[in-house]
Amino acid sequence: MQSPIGMEVYDYGQVGRTVESACGLEHRCGFHAQACICSEMRSTFGAALPKGTHRFTLAAGDEIEPDTLPNSPVIGVMTGVVGIVAHLSDGRRTITGLFLPGDYINLGSLSHRLNGAITALSPSAVQVMEQPVFDRLLKLSNVTREHFMDQMNSFLFQLLDHSNDLAKKTPIERIAAFIFELKHRTLPRRSTQFNTVSIPFGRRDVADYLGLQPETVSRGFTTLTNEGVINLPEADLVTIEDVHRLRQIANGGRPRRRGL
Repeated sequence: MQSPIGMEVYDYGQVGRTVESACGLEHRCGFHAQACICSEMRSTFGAALPKGTHRFTLAAGDEIEPDTLPNSPVIGVMTGVVGIVAHLSDGRRTITGLFLPGDYINLGSLSHRLNGAITALSPSAVQVMEQPVFDRLLKLSNVTREHFMDQMNSFLFQLLDHSNDLAKKTPIERIAAFIFELKHRTLPRRSTQFNTVSIPFGRRDVADYLGLQPETVSRGFTTLTNEGVINLPEADLVTIEDVHRLRQIANGGRPRRRGL
């Protein structure tokens, strides 16, 4: 089945199993982080997936056009990574925000000020809840309201930290800070070490998020590896070998000099 925005619609059970497999917890409602509000949705609407809520899968590179979605919805990222991708007039590309599983994109407050396209950076599953339905859930559920505000505050502080990274830090400091950001915002992959961080999208997307060139990102990872600070067991995995040193670098421990 195809949605109005050209994305495949998955049935409740299939996407629910996908989310459960991806995060190791049963978050079938699609709106979650440290807490799960599935029970709140069931008690409020008498169903885990109320009318006005839809689930879609996205291939990497798929875009969501806000104008094609009804009632300025709230989008919950269930699996994968979604970003706001902007293209400057001279062709440069930048990722101004990352949304990971458990994050919300509230188009009720963003749709008229959104500078860029909502784009899947990896294969993803999202839940789209029309604004009136979400507003009712917030009104009737204190747990959901507190959870949503905690999420919004966390995302705001993350954006402030990221803006500081872009304004003041050297390329290698940005890369180190990015590794910690992913460590704090993503669940560990099963059967990996505690300090192993998954990078869920490619080097070009990392570069566009950090305001760097892809080759600069690759050199940065190589430099940190050669210095014994990190290890790269796979292209999409980073193992932190020296947490103290990496944190020093992330906090501004590599002042600007020639080259990286």
